[in-house]
Amino acid sequence: MYPKLLLLVNSLLFALLASAQIDQTLQKLDTYHSQHIKEKIYLHLDKNDYSAGETIWFKLYCSTAPFNYLSNMSKIANVELISPTNKIIKSIKIPITLGLSIGDFNLPDTLEEGSYRVRSFTRWMQNDSIANFYERVIPITNGRSDNIITKSELVKNGTENMFQINLKTIQGAPLINNSINYTLQPNNNKEKSGRLKSNDNGTIALELKDDFKGGTLSLQFLSLDKRRILKTFIIPDPKSQNSIQIFPESGELVSNILCKTGFKILTPAGLGKKAKITVVEENQTTIADFETNSLGMGSIPLILQVGKKYVATALFEDGSSTSTTLPPVLGSGYVLTVNSGLKDKIAAQLSATADLVNGRDIYLVAQYNGLVFHAAKQKLNGTDILFNIPKKNLPSGVLQLSILTDQMVPIAERLVFNYNTTSTLLPVSVALNKSSFTTRDKVMADLSVKYDDSDTSRFAALSASVVNLSKVDSTTDRYYSSIVSELLLKSDLRGFIERPNYYFEDLTNIKLTELDNLMLIQGWRKLDWKNYTSTSTTSFLPEKGLTIAGTIKKTARKAVVPNAKVTLIPTSNMLLSVDTLTDNNGRFSFDELLFADSVKFIVTGDGPKEKKRVDIVIDNALTPPPNPSKDQPLLVNDINTTLLTQLKNSQQFLGELEAAGIIQKSIRLEEVQVNRVRTNKADKNSRNLNGPGNADQVISADELSGCATFAQCLNGRLNGVIFRNGIPYSTRSMNSPMQVVLDGMYIEPEQIDMINTADIASVEVLRSIGNTAIYGMYGGSGVIVITSKSGDAIASSYTPTGIVTITPKGLYVNRTFFKPQYDATNEKDLRRDLRTTIAWEPNLITQKEGKTHFEFFTSDEPGTYKLTVEGISMDGKIAHLEYLIEVKPQ
Repeated sequence: MYPKLLLLVNSLLFALLASAQIDQTLQKLDTYHSQHIKEKIYLHLDKNDYSAGETIWFKLYCSTAPFNYLSNMSKIANVELISPTNKIIKSIKIPITLGLSIGDFNLPDTLEEGSYRVRSFTRWMQNDSIANFYERVIPITNGRSDNIITKSELVKNGTENMFQINLKTIQGAPLINNSINYTLQPNNNKEKSGRLKSNDNGTIALELKDDFKGGTLSLQFLSLDKRRILKTFIIPDPKSQNSIQIFPESGELVSNILCKTGFKILTPAGLGKKAKITVVEENQTTIADFETNSLGMGSIPLILQVGKKYVATALFEDGSSTSTTLPPVLGSGYVLTVNSGLKDKIAAQLSATADLVNGRDIYLVAQYNGLVFHAAKQKLNGTDILFNIPKKNLPSGVLQLSILTDQMVPIAERLVFNYNTTSTLLPVSVALNKSSFTTRDKVMADLSVKYDDSDTSRFAALSASVVNLSKVDSTTDRYYSSIVSELLLKSDLRGFIERPNYYFEDLTNIKLTELDNLMLIQGWRKLDWKNYTSTSTTSFLPEKGLTIAGTIKKTARKAVVPNAKVTLIPTSNMLLSVDTLTDNNGRFSFDELLFADSVKFIVTGDGPKEKKRVDIVIDNALTPPPNPSKDQPLLVNDINTTLLTQLKNSQQFLGELEAAGIIQKSIRLEEVQVNRVRTNKADKNSRNLNGPGNADQVISADELSGCATFAQCLNGRLNGVIFRNGIPYSTRSMNSPMQVVLDGMYIEPEQIDMINTADIASVEVLRSIGNTAIYGMYGGSGVIVITSKSGDAIASSYTPTGIVTITPKGLYVNRTFFKPQYDATNEKDLRRDLRTTIAWEPNLITQKEGKTHFEFFTSDEPGTYKLTVEGISMDGKIAHLEYLIEVKPQ
């Protein structure tokens, strides 16, 4: 009896312990979620593609997941334009009010054509992966300063791989015998540059070596009318072929257990490709065959046996094929099978091999980012266990199902997509003042949103755009992500989602089966469970305003100054100054500031003992680097050629705006080199102990330009000097940095970057023993003598007088969208109205009846106009409407 009693007691204790563990786990998940609320951003753009000289107009929606409530956390958003060469070329900060904001990017007409990206994020979002930032590919043509179109392709020349580019004018004339400078940046090697000459057809060809794995190619040349042209191309891997990717439902194939298995067919460009799939056993017995959808995705249930080899073959419409081996089948393991297509519930079945059936508790947890919606427990008494998850309280979007052991270890996981039309969508309807319209006709649009009787708030923020469909390319739809597909789908999957709107073409009847295949194929373990149970704090707090921060140091020293008084004074209004004190680390910060971009400030410092003899070091803004695009397959070449019709339309429209005085054309200045002789480049006020100019090398002021910092100006220009993290070292003595002397004053080497380049008259480098000997112990590693133009840098921008002038990045000031008013006298009426974006209304707010209104005039061009309305209600419902308007000639 005693052993049985002991066994019963142990079982009860184990059950209590397991119950306590799941309670603790759920509590930790809840704590994690409250500390890591996820913000999402969506930008509604006025259209899909642009041309240099135009403006990208956008409305920003910032919501919290998973219920899509408008966020009240962050008050500042960053929006960036990233070039085809992966550089941030425009960056603005815009204020967020109740999760809403507007902005625009004016595209210079000197902008290089190519596939650009718009990226947006809040500081709070930086706590998560950069991959979760909002990002959208924007094709931009240029017909203002670039009159060249191209056709690029990989070609085979015998055994050699060549990247071939044909260049011609917009009118079709080839660039014959044109000298073209190129820079090749392979993915697996260092940069290479050279020169090519186009042939009689205007074609150049670059040989790709055997080890070439892809990269970028930049061209620079003069067009027939002597314009300086820049082009950038993405070169794919020449050896890349169609491929098959295989995804078992729980990550593994397990012997004799039915396992839904996903397949995806990819082209070398990274896009899906339709194919017929056949799975055969190693003895060529057919196990299964099926067909993928147009995006190359599909799934089929398989029952396989351990120890056998299986091969999948994809047959394409052109008769070609490719094959791959399935992952090995395990003799022991778990499989989680999910059916999310049921009306009222999600069914999840855990299957296990017999050796894993142990009678212990198994838990299922359905959650999003730590927010648990359902938790259930069963005992693993058999090889199959069924869980049912009611859909009633589940939000729409991507959810994570996890199976945990009694020790809270995940053994199987799966992403599922849930969709509830009633609780997700905010129905929108539009009523126009007329049934048909003519050119230059007035359109009055009344928007209505439909609410349930139970809705306590009828506030909704909407934005609307109207574009002339005859002037946009339908192929750019593949770039397009609506507010529905972005917030519910794309923002929660880190990989490339091809055509996200494909699944939501009918919002009342979405493609649930294909969405489940997408979850199966592109789902991943969203966060490691260790992250949920960690107590680490977030690195970035929600930004409530702009910040100016820095450090107060003793003059020309590293030592900081605690309790120093710091005053921030805007030069636009000296009466609005604010004060603060430095902490024990000499740090100060002015937070929650709101000021426009380009506003200048004076910062003064006053130490308790040092008084005004302090250095003020202002922090540089920390910007996340431009990450490689997850939408890489959408970054394509030859944009001017692909969107040639749009380019020509834009040329005409911008010409009309220019003629009306609404815009001006930029002029790209050609580089001019001026040579002059100077007998002694060292400034006469040099404090060089050897005498001005008696040095191993002298750099004059006219050689210091075109760089952001003084250290960057010197890096690469000083013979025998290497900069490490902004600190100069002589190649003759790499163990210690060189001594820096500014106007006779010895300063720390790392302080060289605090010097204003514009204030410098000359730089002298002393490395040889004959020039450094006079400096004694200070000259052991070499000396850099810097002379300011005033001869006294103590009184210039570097001075330790406790005052600096700064121009930090402020809030962007929005511009006004151009709207012709043909029912009123307007001095800037267009002679020909050739607009593509007919209307842009970013600030539409429904009243308590759920209605709002806007007006616009049609252009001079008849055709079909598309009205797109998007938005979010206060209770998190998402609005999306597309409506076609027919415009006839007068």
